[in-house]
Amino acid sequence: MKQSMFKDRAFLRTLATLMIPMVAQNLISLAAQMMDSLMLGKLGQIELSASSLANQPFFIFNLLIFGMASGSSVLNAQFWGKGDVRSVKIVISICLKVALTVSILLSAAVMIFPETVMRIYTNDPEIIAAGVSYLRIIGWCYIFYGLSGTLLTTVRSVGIVRIAVVDSVFSLVCNITLNYILIFGHLGFPAMGIRGAAIATVITRIGDAVLVLSYILFIDKKLRIKVRDILDFDSALLKNYLKNGLPVAFNEVFWSVGVSIQSMVLGRLGADVVSASQIASIVQQFSTVLIFGVANAAAIIIGNDIGAGKMEQAQLRVKWFRIMAVVLGIFAAGLVLLIARPVVSFYNIPEETKELAVQMMRILALMVFFISQTGIGVVGLLRGGGDPRFALFVDLAGLWLFATPAAILSAFVFHAPVLVVYLCTRMDEPIKMLMIAWRMRNNNWMKDVTADGAAKEGA
Repeated sequence: MKQSMFKDRAFLRTLATLMIPMVAQNLISLAAQMMDSLMLGKLGQIELSASSLANQPFFIFNLLIFGMASGSSVLNAQFWGKGDVRSVKIVISICLKVALTVSILLSAAVMIFPETVMRIYTNDPEIIAAGVSYLRIIGWCYIFYGLSGTLLTTVRSVGIVRIAVVDSVFSLVCNITLNYILIFGHLGFPAMGIRGAAIATVITRIGDAVLVLSYILFIDKKLRIKVRDILDFDSALLKNYLKNGLPVAFNEVFWSVGVSIQSMVLGRLGADVVSASQIASIVQQFSTVLIFGVANAAAIIIGNDIGAGKMEQAQLRVKWFRIMAVVLGIFAAGLVLLIARPVVSFYNIPEETKELAVQMMRILALMVFFISQTGIGVVGLLRGGGDPRFALFVDLAGLWLFATPAAILSAFVFHAPVLVVYLCTRMDEPIKMLMIAWRMRNNNWMKDVTADGAAKEGA
């Protein structure tokens, strides 16, 4: 078990097979988000800020869906390693039912109370008005994304990843085309501005849902999910999901709420701060695409090894992934510094806002090194290794006990400079890295969670 990572061809092949489609999917999705941002940025700083803040509830919802689906992956990766396909299908069914219920409720909330939502994040009347018109339309996409996002995340735990790339390409082409037509008014359509961007997104999400559902039900040959499988249920698996999967969902939700509160803090410092942080956020996502591709692949690989009873092999591969995290963190930091100024040059925003965005990205360059350790540690190793509850503790302790209080105090009590406030919003990452290092000082945190319950035969 002391062999080199580079000599384990099965490991490298599996890593590449899982990681490359995930990275491609995230890059394409990010490209679509960046084009949205650039097109709205052409309209002006108000529209860019409004869409950024109006999308904060969707940011929370997106991570809730990811959390619930990733929670199922904690179980499914290990069930798949055991060859228990029926349990995998039922866990996906449970997750899908919960996700669709939440999707409908949140969709109704943002469309019925759009002004209330916007006032949470800003007190600027122009941004609120633009955001309200956006929310009344964009709310419909919650339902369709709840379906497609849940399916894409749950099935990748068993290695079904190519459909995610196909869907991302579809989304990119569809969204850019419709944005071009509806935002600026081409091909005979009126220029609809920020409302056009919302309509384009809703149409794209509907197409996503149809494409993904069609693939899973009629084309996929690996799981062969049928409509009756979606209706299936098992009480033992529900209890197992609540015990080992739900902490992941809570993790993502409370983490996203904390980040959203930080956006509220920045939103009350002015439209220029919101715009600059939005640009920095896109650069962060771009620089960490490879990191989270490796993290998600790690969760599947470690989970499969544990499920198959190969504990020593899983322990060795955990060490390999921790080495990768350091290397990828250094690479990501350099990438942020390299692309900072070229990225801001594309935006139609004041020069002082561009300079603020560049300065934020210099802070970000340091923080992505820590994000690499924490992202792979939490999303990949702790979850894949069967320790989602400590992953929950790490994420929430760092964010809620340190970063968010520091941001609020620095902004509203000490009235610190914007860059100090922005630095405070990122201070959870080095703290989380230390907590993960302490947890992984030995291998006692790794366990087989399938022992907590599987589907009954013939049930």
